[in-house]
Amino acid sequence: GGYWIFHPRKRVSYIVNTTKEYPYNAPIRKAPTQERVEASVDLFLQFRIEDPGKFIFELGGVNGFSEKLQNVISEVTRALIYEQRADEIYDLVGESTNTMLETLNAQFLPAVRFTSTNITHAEPSNQEYRMDLAAPEIVSVAKEAYTYEYELSVRKEQDEGELNKELASLRQQLSKIQAEVATYQAQIDTAYERAINQAEAFSTRLMVEARSGAKANAALLEAQALDIRALNVAQYPEILEYRYQLGVLDKLVEAAEKLPQVVNVGAGEANKIDYVAIARQMMGLKDDSLYTEADLAAIRGRLKEIAARVKERHQLIKEIEAADNAEVNMTLAPTIAEEVA
Repeated sequence: GGYWIFHPRKRVSYIVNTTKEYPYNAPIRKAPTQERVEASVDLFLQFRIEDPGKFIFELGGVNGFSEKLQNVISEVTRALIYEQRADEIYDLVGESTNTMLETLNAQFLPAVRFTSTNITHAEPSNQEYRMDLAAPEIVSVAKEAYTYEYELSVRKEQDEGELNKELASLRQQLSKIQAEVATYQAQIDTAYERAINQAEAFSTRLMVEARSGAKANAALLEAQALDIRALNVAQYPEILEYRYQLGVLDKLVEAAEKLPQVVNVGAGEANKIDYVAIARQMMGLKDDSLYTEADLAAIRGRLKEIAARVKERHQLIKEIEAADNAEVNMTLAPTIAEEVA
C-alpha cells in the first residue's frame, strides 16, 4: 500500500463533497399577487458544489450560503408570485421554472450550480378566499357527480330492463327444456314399460316353449324306453312267456289257501293227480301259452323296424342333450368368469 505524508504544521479546515447533489426546500408564506392577495408557495431545489474554495471563502460556507440563498429565493419567488393573478396561483404547480433556475445560477456560479427547481405547492394563504376560488370548481365537480350519478341510474334501469328481458328469455327456455324433459321422460317410461311387457311375454313364451319341449322330450324318452323294451322282447320273446307263467304260479300260490282241498284216495300211476292243472281249472285259467308261433314270428319280424326307430331317436336325443349343455355353459360362463376374477 501507499503512504500519505502531510506537513505537520498544516491541518484540514473544511471537507466539501463536490459530487453529491443536495436537496433544499424553500417555503414562501404570504407573498402578494397582482390583486394583493397573499399566497403561499413551496419551492424544491437541487444543487451541487462545484468550487469548494469559493463556496467556503466567498459564500461563507454553509451558513453564509443558506442565508444568501434564502434571500435570493424569497426575492425571486415573491417576484414570480407578484406576476400571477390570484385565481391563477394554482397553475404555478408543475410550470416551467427555467427563468428562476437561470437567475439562481447567475447569483451563485461558479461556486454552486443549481440543477433543478420545482414548485411543489401553491395556493392563496386565506382559507375563505380559497373557498371562493374553489366554489366554481366545487359546483362543477358536484355537477359532474350529479351527471355521473344520473347516468349510472339510467344505465342501471337499462341494465335491469335488459336483465329482466334476458331473465324472461331464460325462463322461457327453461320451460321449453322442462317440457322436452317431460316428453323424453314419458317416452322413456313408455319404452321401459314396453320393454318390461316384451320381456314378460318373451319369458312366458320361453317358459311355454320350455314346458312344451320338456313334455316332448319326456314323450320322446318314454317312447324310446318302450321301444327299447319292445326291442328286448322281440329279441327274446321267451322272457315274456316265462314271466307270464311265473305270474300265473304266483297267483296260484296266493290262492292256494282258499282253494278246496283235493285228496288222492287211491295209489298207483292211474290215480296220479296234477294239482297245478286242477288249480288252473278251479281259477278258470287256461293252460295256453302267452304267444303262439305266429305271434312270435310277428314279434321277431318287427325287430328291424323297432331297432331303426330306437337308433333314430337315440341320435335325436343326443342332439337335444348337446343343445341343452351348450345353453347351460353359456349361462354359467359369466358367473364362472366373475368367480375366477
